[in-house]
Amino acid sequence: MSKLPGLFDIFDNLDQIPVENIARWLKPQPSLAYIENFLAQRILYPQTIPITEADLKMDLAILREALRMQGPKDKKATALLGDNPFLNTTLRKILIPSKFLNFIPDLKILTYVFVDGLLLDRKREDFFEDLWTIELSGEISEVIGSLLIPQFKDKRGILQLRIGDKNYQIHPGTLIVIPCFKDRCEAIFKLKQGKILGKEDLAVEVYGGKLGLMVDGRER
Repeated sequence: MSKLPGLFDIFDNLDQIPVENIARWLKPQPSLAYIENFLAQRILYPQTIPITEADLKMDLAILREALRMQGPKDKKATALLGDNPFLNTTLRKILIPSKFLNFIPDLKILTYVFVDGLLLDRKREDFFEDLWTIELSGEISEVIGSLLIPQFKDKRGILQLRIGDKNYQIHPGTLIVIPCFKDRCEAIFKLKQGKILGKEDLAVEVYGGKLGLMVDGRER
């Protein structure tokens, strides 16, 4: 009998995740013993599909930490194919396996999880890392949007962003997805108390798609 695919079947390090790290993504926090037992079940049965909302939140928390442990460690990695199956730092791409949508069908939530796990705690190496392409990977790859990370100096910062005929104001601490369903969209921005790609104001072409443009203004 063939093995059923699952959300966690491609991770071989789940047993190394400290349960305290999983707990930080959960509010209210269950007991550490409960998290430990839940994690053990996912290690034994990675193909299990969450039934309740609480189970889904636990799976998302585990996935964040599994991705964080898989994050690129070698700064000297130069292979064009990437130094990580989920994050290509050379091409600045976030790669989300399309099969994950079978378990987490909400594309926005799934992308949030990947950004949290791969980039939230990652040290920014240069200003080019303010802009990432987001791609569904599999037999056929598909670009679904972009991630923009403004570098606010402090809480007084404001990002004024224009896409098409719509204007947006984005404040520090904001995590938002802006519609951009074309293959490419022009993003015109101006920052007060901050920069993007080393500039305070700039017009740049970004990839769009099913997701659109995600803007992550959280402190790093």
